[in-house]
Amino acid sequence: MGARKTRRTPAALALALAALAALAALAALAFGLGAAPAASASERGGSIGRGEVMDRAWSWIAEQVPYDQSGCHENRFGCYRPDCSGYVSMAWNLDSSLTTWTLWNVTSDIPANELQPGDALLRDSGGTDHVALFVRWADEAHTRPVVRETYDFGHVPEERAWNDGLRGFTPRRYDRLDDLMPYGAIGSKYAALGGPGGPLGQPVSGERDAMLGGRFQVFANGMVIWRPDVAFAVYGEILARFWATDAERAWGFPVMDEADAGRSPGGTLGRYQAFERALFLWSAQTGAHVVHGAILDAFRAGGNERVLGYPVADEVDEPGGRAQRFQNATIHWNPSRGTWTTTN
Repeated sequence: MGARKTRRTPAALALALAALAALAALAALAFGLGAAPAASASERGGSIGRGEVMDRAWSWIAEQVPYDQSGCHENRFGCYRPDCSGYVSMAWNLDSSLTTWTLWNVTSDIPANELQPGDALLRDSGGTDHVALFVRWADEAHTRPVVRETYDFGHVPEERAWNDGLRGFTPRRYDRLDDLMPYGAIGSKYAALGGPGGPLGQPVSGERDAMLGGRFQVFANGMVIWRPDVAFAVYGEILARFWATDAERAWGFPVMDEADAGRSPGGTLGRYQAFERALFLWSAQTGAHVVHGAILDAFRAGGNERVLGYPVADEVDEPGGRAQRFQNATIHWNPSRGTWTTTN
């Protein structure tokens, strides 16, 4: 209810990253950012990342700023009129407190399925002028938006779900919002790995939904994937293999960053990364392969790559069961016998 005024790499990796970027363009959901690490400060009226928008928006919720259509509330983020449009103006670090009418002039329409944290839901017709910041969807069907907003006298800013849908509001995106800027847990992991100068390189998409919950962001050389409350990076040939074998739908989320693996009996050295339901192993000699299920249990019990060597192929069918070949041995499985190992 703002004051009314006048209106208006290798080929396989390259393919995997292209697929991730395509998914990123289609996905839409967000997670709550109240506990996110503080984002870097933007210049007033300049480009701003989503993390900083949500940090700024949280400040008035934490301070319980009373709604008012006059004056201004001043904190470390500046002095803005404490109504709904002043609240959004503060969150976006605008030059001044705009109104529900003039916010149209600095935003653009987006489809509802592209709403991301820090976008707006805006309406200045139908008897009620109002604007709220989108946070996430409260349901998988994307019918109940969670917003941060301040509204009407006697209220203070809050984060809540709209249980009656978009209510005639238009999804809008601030024209100077930097969608590529990493934030939250993903931003922290990216920074810890060296940011643009680290193994991931520059961001190439904004943060989006992962399959089965969680969030991910794609970078030039890999991705960071998050599920409460931890984020890990996946990149290189392990990422290419992960994506080519149905990603987290098959193997779950990573439980660690990529790390050095052991030396095989023949001297091979490589890297590994564990996921919830699989282990990925890579070496320059063997490439990247996934080990899982009963064969993974037998691989670990048999001394892993230090004894059996690195996998040279993924698991395949054999008469009556499955098998996977390693540099020094093959592990077999069938439902009646379980697992056993033969020497190559």
